[in-house]
Amino acid sequence: MTDRPDILLTLVAPAALEESLVDLLLAAPGLALGFTTSAVDGHGSEIALVSVNERVRGRGRRVRIEVATSGAAVIFLLDELRAALPDTNVFFWVTSLLDCGRLS
Repeated sequence: MTDRPDILLTLVAPAALEESLVDLLLAAPGLALGFTTSAVDGHGSEIALVSVNERVRGRGRRVRIEVATSGAAVIFLLDELRAALPDTNVFFWVTSLLDCGRLS
């Protein structure tokens, strides 16, 4: 289903959800051809600080996942994620890609 990627979907989730999100994205190759994950820290009043270490540090461990996809696919992909993870604290944003591809 994925046309040429023109959208970058960024997900930021509690680190404990990383494997679930990766599994969901790998199960939808027509919507997410590939993606990148990285460990990040979440800051702000809406970040649930779970462990004692997080409360002391004042920031929460998160995973950031970036998916280059098409505008048509991102709607379906977000619907799939919402259905599979309805009560989770996953923040997302969508930005336009001017261009992307391989150098070779």
